[in-house]
Amino acid sequence: MTYHSKKAIVSILTSLLVFLYLFIDIQGAGSAGVESLPQLWGVFFLKWIVIEVLAKMVILIVFNILNRLATREAEPSFADERDRMIELKAVRNFCFMFSFGFFVAMGALAIHQPLSVMFNTLAIDFFLSGLVLNLSYIFYYQRGF
Repeated sequence: MTYHSKKAIVSILTSLLVFLYLFIDIQGAGSAGVESLPQLWGVFFLKWIVIEVLAKMVILIVFNILNRLATREAEPSFADERDRMIELKAVRNFCFMFSFGFFVAMGALAIHQPLSVMFNTLAIDFFLSGLVLNLSYIFYYQRGF
């Protein structure tokens, strides 16, 4: 398994843990009134971004140290054309998934669903888009582009 594939798996696990922790927490506060719902979800998204970035930084530093000790190989210091193409394809897949989820969330509002349905859809879409990004990295690196 390549370095990039292992890194993507670690990133998926980190994202899953952070998302589940915060999403379960916000679902517990789901009985809030319609007036405070946007504020609750705004806090959720801000906390999610900050915690996700900090957790990934710490986890990837630990991953790099453990990977270096276990395999005796360092993180690749450069990206060639193949790496750039894989990154572009993975980001393309991320954008397609995010766009689809965004339109589903807006569609929920258009058919008069509660505001909480739109926020839940957006939160799940953000998570699934990141999952698609990392799974795309794994797929393209394993396939050999």
